[in-house]
Amino acid sequence: MPYFTRILKEKEELERLIRFSPAVFFKPAAAALFFFLLPFFLMFLLFRWELYGLILFFILLIIGLWLLVRLIVMWHYNVFLITNQRLILYRQKGLFDRRVSETDYEKIQDVSWRIKGFWQTVLRYGSVRLQLIGSESPIIVSKIPKPQQVQQLLLSIKKNRPAA
Repeated sequence: MPYFTRILKEKEELERLIRFSPAVFFKPAAAALFFFLLPFFLMFLLFRWELYGLILFFILLIIGLWLLVRLIVMWHYNVFLITNQRLILYRQKGLFDRRVSETDYEKIQDVSWRIKGFWQTVLRYGSVRLQLIGSESPIIVSKIPKPQQVQQLLLSIKKNRPAA
């Protein structure tokens, strides 16, 4: 968390740091673990192929490590920061693609939440939609756990803020 506290302004306090729901990482984690563990299951067969088997062993291992590192980076840097002064959304699309957007509470016109589909209902994750004043496109924070609680927190902070 120290990475995200460095960007806070003076007298700004972090109210909540929200990450993606762990449920959305199930498929990528399964793929990463598959490619990471597969060479060890096939190790004896691959090593009998001598040089070609050894090359294939390390290729599969590197693919698995790459997917695991990517998964960890995606989990760590996809966050929604709620502070007492503003909202900051970090979207990590890939290892080298990060987008940051922020808005002040005064610009928020409407906050709504949505849980769509069987798995989102069962695993209790969804999205929060922030409609901003003067903007046609909303900010959508997706794949977060308990979006209704996030909406209530945002509305209570907005309501209790002193008028600027």
